[in-house]
Amino acid sequence: MAPVPSTAPKAFSPPHARGYDLIVIGAGGVGSAAAYHAARAGRRVLLLEQFSIGHARGSSYGGSRIIRYTHDTPGLAAQMPATFHLWHDLERESGTRLLQLTGGLYLARQDTPWLMDCRTTLDDLGFSYQLMDSAGLRYAYPQFQAPDDWCALYQAHTGILAATRCVETLVAQAQRHGAEIRAETPVLAVEPDGDGVRVQLAGGETLSAARAILAAGPWSGRFLAELLDFPVPLRVTHQQVAYFSVQDPAAFAVGTFPIFIAALDEHFYGFPIWERPGTIKLALEQTALIVDPDSPRRVDDDLLAQLSQLVAAYLPGADPTPVHAEPCLYTETPTRDFVIDRHPQHPQIVVAAGFSGRGFKHTIAVGKLLDELAFSDPGNDASAFWLDSYRITRFIQTQTSAV
Repeated sequence: MAPVPSTAPKAFSPPHARGYDLIVIGAGGVGSAAAYHAARAGRRVLLLEQFSIGHARGSSYGGSRIIRYTHDTPGLAAQMPATFHLWHDLERESGTRLLQLTGGLYLARQDTPWLMDCRTTLDDLGFSYQLMDSAGLRYAYPQFQAPDDWCALYQAHTGILAATRCVETLVAQAQRHGAEIRAETPVLAVEPDGDGVRVQLAGGETLSAARAILAAGPWSGRFLAELLDFPVPLRVTHQQVAYFSVQDPAAFAVGTFPIFIAALDEHFYGFPIWERPGTIKLALEQTALIVDPDSPRRVDDDLLAQLSQLVAAYLPGADPTPVHAEPCLYTETPTRDFVIDRHPQHPQIVVAAGFSGRGFKHTIAVGKLLDELAFSDPGNDASAFWLDSYRITRFIQTQTSAV
């Protein structure tokens, strides 16, 4: 397996008058990974979480998330070998199993741009894959009732990350490397304080640090509205997953039934039997149901009915009546590009937002990037995990164009 590319940001010596080298706000996948990498580098780290560690209020929980080489653009795809390496490194360090390879099946109509772009990206990066027409797909994977105009791409480097276990492991390893963890600790404000930062807690306490990383998930917009003089268009949408019983569990087991993503009007995706015996986990992405992150979580019956119709149409071996459903959240920018950057005027504050939907697989690498951004000079984007599409200042340009 290829090693993680080496980067050498400028050495940083924080002022010892500060309480911490780094305060991380938010202990989801991104925040816990940032705290882990920073603590592993020997920094004095405080990780703050408004709820319990591994809570189900945000987007970094549950028994399964997809990790994959297959992307329709080359930037994130090119990082995936190093990202897999970081997850495996965490497994070795912690002695905890976090990642299960399953293989991945990517399905669409033959002229669908998304699938063609995925194929181009895999070709350009030299990642192997197999192509199947609808007849070949039905032969290799009779679990699918594939229409004649479908084709499929199979790529072996696809698997399951145990999301809650990943977060809990990152937090535990951060703590083992010396980080302080404070759960049930809401943050009211993050503010520049000279060349450092000041963090105000809901309980009245004020903390200081040389650097801060804001990784507040669906609640990021509230902090950014106070910190920036331009809007960052983050949308929080209701999503949900459901579990369906299958007639022949052996046909849907890991090793027989791969993770799949079908590019229909919205992406329809699913997992082999993993979390609940005898059931597969399926979901249909949607963009219409915008919600407040503090609103009660309820299953949407209309969205569940749409998912059941897809099961009936394409997975004849599954019972289209779900046995369980769970709501969750996506937090995204309009282009779905992540926001990972230093504050334009106060680079001691680093922002990480807009990951939901496809971000969990990248959190271990994003955490490393955040540590590198926080403790290197402004303008130094030498990290192997940096992409120009992450820049927060792109929204200044968008706002200017709109005016």
